[in-house]
Amino acid sequence: MTDPSADRLRAAVLALRAPQVAKRAPAPTSSVFGRAAAAVPMDAHQPTPRSQMAGRLRSVETSALLPGTTMALMVLATRGTPPPEVLRSADLLVRSGAVVVVLGPDLPRDVPTDRSRPLTLPLRSGDALEGEQALIACGPHRRIAFLARREPGPDDLWSWLVTRDPVAVHRAGTAILDRVPFLKLRVPALTH
Repeated sequence: MTDPSADRLRAAVLALRAPQVAKRAPAPTSSVFGRAAAAVPMDAHQPTPRSQMAGRLRSVETSALLPGTTMALMVLATRGTPPPEVLRSADLLVRSGAVVVVLGPDLPRDVPTDRSRPLTLPLRSGDALEGEQALIACGPHRRIAFLARREPGPDDLWSWLVTRDPVAVHRAGTAILDRVPFLKLRVPALTH
């Protein structure tokens, strides 16, 4: 015969280690693009095909790779494993001392405790970021962000913006980090 209190304790420990989906908080609904665009509406561009905004994303990526980036936050629009060029940039940022967090739909989870590699995490089903793409680079002296949101409709059109506005970048970075509170990360403060 088993002790009922031991069974209750075991059930409580199992519940903590593998919470039921029904008990989880709803998926976040805040838009990274929306938070930044509210701060700098004049930086938002009209919807364009994704291929036409690729150059702007690469420009922000180049800026992120410059010395002084201590945190890079990425949201991928594609499902599954990140493209090789994204992994290459993320690895370069980590090697230069930055903390790198990558979120995406169906992304494999990899959270090394020593942060020797990019931290990759899947977005929860129903998260508003499933239709967004972002690259945010922060450091004590500068901030820059590329943010895009897929527009509804049959065409692959995206609203997008590039900004260095500290408030807009902070809002967008916070919206991403709100999805991974267990990492206990904060957008680095500017020291001007």
